Amino acid sequence: MDLWPNIISAASALLGATVGVVATLLGERWRTRLSVLQEQRLADARLRDERKDVLLRFFAAVRPVERLAEQRWDGQELHPDEASELTSTLWLCRLEVELLCSPPVWEAAHSLTLVVTDAVWVPPSDRTHLHFSDKRNAVIAAARVELGAEAGVVSPA
Repeated sequence: MDLWPNIISAASALLGATVGVVATLLGERWRTRLSVLQEQRLADARLRDERKDVLLRFFAAVRPVERLAEQRWDGQELHPDEASELTSTLWLCRLEVELLCSPPVWEAAHSLTLVVTDAVWVPPSDRTHLHFSDKRNAVIAAARVELGAEAGVVSPA
């Protein structure tokens, strides 16, 4: 009886089983890696959407306070309770920006909030839209970078 065909047959079976196990493990690792990358992309997209929503709420809260500052600059009398309510809402929105966004965004939002709320109580020396435009533009520029809108970058969906 020839021993070599039996050895070759057993070695081939063992090699096939080893290749199968290795291929299964590599395939599972590849699927896990893809799953992690997909979950990360989804988490990044959700965070981007949350940041976008909080920034939109922030700008929505800025506008009525800017109107109050414009009225104050025009010499109109303000209702202190309304002014307090609107400025408090703005500061709360600014806090949300700080909690969700990077430092460049929330620092710019903080600067705008300070300037706008101060202008409600003490009118600025120049027209309000001129007084706020640099700070507002800084927030918008930082937000565009934060949201990936700079240079046409679109976040993965």
